[in-house]
Amino acid sequence: MRDRARIIMIYLLLFALIAVVPIGIARHMLAKSRADAYLQDKPNYLAHLYPPHSKTELSEKLAGILDQDLHKMHDVPRVYLSRLPETLKTTYSAKEKKRLFTSSMLPIILRANELILADRQRLFVIKSKLSQGKNLAKAERKWLQKTAKLYRVSLTDKPDSKDIEAMLVKIDVVPVSLALAQAAMESGWGTSRFAQNGNALFGEWVWGDEATGIVPSGRDEGKTHKVKSFDYLLDSVRSYMANLNRHKSYNDLRRRRAELREHSLEITGTALAPALVDYSERGTDYVNDILSIINYNDLGPLDHALLTRS
Repeated sequence: MRDRARIIMIYLLLFALIAVVPIGIARHMLAKSRADAYLQDKPNYLAHLYPPHSKTELSEKLAGILDQDLHKMHDVPRVYLSRLPETLKTTYSAKEKKRLFTSSMLPIILRANELILADRQRLFVIKSKLSQGKNLAKAERKWLQKTAKLYRVSLTDKPDSKDIEAMLVKIDVVPVSLALAQAAMESGWGTSRFAQNGNALFGEWVWGDEATGIVPSGRDEGKTHKVKSFDYLLDSVRSYMANLNRHKSYNDLRRRRAELREHSLEITGTALAPALVDYSERGTDYVNDILSIINYNDLGPLDHALLTRS
């Protein structure tokens, strides 16, 4: 009788395990997916929206950002437009045009910086492992090599903490006010042909028949460059930030930014703008115009803006 009871008990325990284990796995996967969703270390283009043609097409969430004064917003909704509103071209009020452009671009710029911060966090984890003498996983080594190549950092045969430090100098955020001011300058507050037709906000040039871009009107004879175009606004901003973070012309910008971090000071547009003398042939005049856009339009406070958690 006791043996039978013992057998029944064993079966009940096995049944409980069969029932509980999948639930535990499911909960673990759900928790992991939520954590991954919060980290959001990869673009999700399915979440990007086409801008409305008129206010009658505005969703409540989209209206929440396009119709508000962003300087008064503590948390910016995650509303990502795939391209700029066409209404920018026909908005004659300079104040309204600037507000609409800023509203459209702010979440995109914050998202691009968020992706950079995700890479920085990953680098800190790798640096910690290396400092403790631990071996990197195959996926970590592969990601490290790929990222170093993207940012033009030469890794040693056996990467160490110094290699990671060199990468951290290059892989860092671009202040919102600086990105907004440059986008406004290069695109005429989003009204240029390049911005409207190709999401080309920063006037990047490309060469070659296979390069995706728009041929400038009146391009000098013999010139072959095009203005680089993008399918999504986010790609345009990410390309611009990658340019600042890896091109040799902006070594001074990266040095200034690293010094600010070292001394626990804020990374602002006005602090980094003077290092952009090589961004344009206009040199210091270009820098002065960028600083004027930041100051006149009170873009500085947007350096503190954050995206909502969901």
